[in-house]
Amino acid sequence: MQKGRILNLCGGVYKVLLEDGSIISVKARGKLRYEKKYMVNEKSLSKKEVLTTVKNTPKVGDVGVIENGMIDHYLERKNEMVRPDIANVDQILLVFAAKEPDFSFYLLDLFLVNILKQNITPVIVISKIDKLNDNEFFELKSKLSYYENMGYKVLYVDSKHNKGIDDVREVLRGKITVLSGQTGAGKSTLINAVVPGFSLKTQEISQALGRGKHTTRETSLYPYLGGFIGDTPGFSKLDVLGISKDELASLFIDFNGYTCKFRDCNHTEGIKGCGIHLAVDSNKILRSRYESYNKMYKEILKKWKYLYQY
Repeated sequence: MQKGRILNLCGGVYKVLLEDGSIISVKARGKLRYEKKYMVNEKSLSKKEVLTTVKNTPKVGDVGVIENGMIDHYLERKNEMVRPDIANVDQILLVFAAKEPDFSFYLLDLFLVNILKQNITPVIVISKIDKLNDNEFFELKSKLSYYENMGYKVLYVDSKHNKGIDDVREVLRGKITVLSGQTGAGKSTLINAVVPGFSLKTQEISQALGRGKHTTRETSLYPYLGGFIGDTPGFSKLDVLGISKDELASLFIDFNGYTCKFRDCNHTEGIKGCGIHLAVDSNKILRSRYESYNKMYKEILKKWKYLYQY
């Protein structure tokens, strides 16, 4: 019996990094295909558990147990994602441009809600800081200090001039990391600054794995500083489907600890006696965070009405 980290899946063949450092190609047993179990339908807002047939195949990031030349089973996952299809992720680097494109607090909050729901640690990386003047940089850092006070790590980088790159390297050390974030924020530029020649390295490894010319068609893991960097096709379009209106507030962790007059308060605009309203008015909660919450709440209601209109 052997154990190893699954690095790649292509055409039903898994590349597995064994504990001795060697890489082998194996297939999974037929039993690791589908299973029936009670679970919450993530496309539903009712949050009721129903008997569902789900894929049970190993994913990139799983620790597979190999017997007789095949993956017999895999160890329990601490988390898993669907798009990209990967398991046991320690952290996601959320890369957002300081400018070009403009920074979006709503998009940041939307990513955070989705990531926290998956039980994954987010790390916020602000790229292209060289595009800001001193006043703009000070204003952005002041607002993002609110996120640092919530416990999120925030890094500032200028990939072209190698500023902040060592901080990113330390964050990657010993972790399974996936990069995501704002389109056009410079994720490829960042990772090539952190790991010089990363695109060439992935090309070489892809050829070694028998994948031909490297394109990000499927998810792969590449060893780095005792951890792994996930090369993924990226996230599917982000939304709040699968998050209930009652669950949303719990994913805004800065809302915790405030008391409302009514126990079932939904914290939306116009509710009297809402502790969240008072916290926003007294600048204890960032106003843009509350605006993000309201926008997501309205989106959830709209989807709920669409799903249950018949």
